Amino acid sequence: MKLAKIIIPCLLLNACLLGTSKNANFYTMTAVPGPVVSENYNTSVGVNRIQLPKYMERPQIVTQRNNSAQVNISEFNRWVETPSVLATRTLAADLSMLLPSAQIVQTHLKGGKFAQTVTLEIVKLNAALGKQVELTALCTVKNSEGKVKIHQKFERTVPVGKTYDDLAQAYSQLLADVSRDIATVLITQ
Repeated sequence: MKLAKIIIPCLLLNACLLGTSKNANFYTMTAVPGPVVSENYNTSVGVNRIQLPKYMERPQIVTQRNNSAQVNISEFNRWVETPSVLATRTLAADLSMLLPSAQIVQTHLKGGKFAQTVTLEIVKLNAALGKQVELTALCTVKNSEGKVKIHQKFERTVPVGKTYDDLAQAYSQLLADVSRDIATVLITQ
C-alpha cells in the first residue's frame, strides 16, 4: 500500500510534466465574393437558420471515408461556432453581396415580417478530404403571408483539398454557389 502511495503520485506528476495533448484547430465559413446578381432588387429577405443533418451539428468537423458509409469525427479539427450558425451567417452575407440593395436579415436576430423568407435544409453534406464535397439542399421561399412561392432542390459538388482548411473553404464555396442560385430565384419572383 505504501508503494502505491508513492508510485501513483509519481506517475501522475510524470504525466503532467511530460504528457502533452495536441492543440485543436478551429475553422469558420466565410462569404465568397462574386458578381452582383441584381442592383435593383430592394426587397426585405429573412434568412431562417439553416437546418443541417443532426450528426453534423457538433463542434467537431465530420468527414466521410472514401467510398464508405463510415464517418470520421475529428476531435482536433473543430468549428469555431455551431455549424448551422456559421452556415446561416455565411448564406446571409453571400446574399447581401449578390443583392446589395436588398435588406437581408437573419430571422433569429430580428423578428418581424419580411417580403420573402428563405429556409434552407441541407439534407446531404458528404465530405471526403482530398476528393470532393457533395451537397443536396431543399430551399423554400415564402412570401410575407407565409405562402410558399418556391420549393426547389439544389445539388452541388466541389473538389476539396487534403486539409481541413481546404474543407472549410469548400463549404464556403458551396454556400456561395447555392446563394447565387437562391438570389437568381428571388429576383425572378
